[in-house]
Amino acid sequence: MDNAIHLMGEHATTCADFSVRAQVKSTPTNPADPLMGRVSLTAEGPNDDGNVSLQANGRVTSQVDQCRIDVLSDGIVVDSGNTGNIGLRAGTAPCMQQVDLEGNGGSIVLENGQIDGSPKIEVGADSITLSVGTNKITISATGITIEGIEVTVEGTASAEMKAPSVSVSASADATIKGTASTEVSSSGTMTVKGTASTEVSASGTMTVKGAIVMIN
Repeated sequence: MDNAIHLMGEHATTCADFSVRAQVKSTPTNPADPLMGRVSLTAEGPNDDGNVSLQANGRVTSQVDQCRIDVLSDGIVVDSGNTGNIGLRAGTAPCMQQVDLEGNGGSIVLENGQIDGSPKIEVGADSITLSVGTNKITISATGITIEGIEVTVEGTASAEMKAPSVSVSASADATIKGTASTEVSSSGTMTVKGTASTEVSASGTMTVKGAIVMIN
């Protein structure tokens, strides 16, 4: 293939199940100009063939069956085909960052480390979960669930919780407090209770009202 660069068309050499092919699409009139074409390296396997293609237009492609990686001058494209999965890794365990994608509606998992408590984002077929250790937020079609060792909701101006049915319960202590005016109200039945200690207080005005009010 030493003289292949001077000839138009495809030129090949093989050895057992390995082959190298060079395709010259055009020869420049000026010897200083680059050739246009590509070089392909193929290794035949028992099930699928491996192929690497180097193109003169600035593209490198590596492919096995339907799975391929394209390296371009403006980015990288990873395609796992119809049934494949994709995994990206950076660093070394236990601090390795990784992204796993399952094809055909499977999950997408992003992890920042492999030790207990490492942050993780998991996108499933019908839900999204953000977790750090045992603390997590799950978003699904039926609602949002927040689970944590300690949960804090804070508004610099105001905070409002509203729903047809609202329940606030604690297995130990429950505190509802306002520094100015505090109102706990219900147009139906309102129950404030705690199994241990329950406090509803305000340093200013406190209003508790409802059609039926139960404090137990």
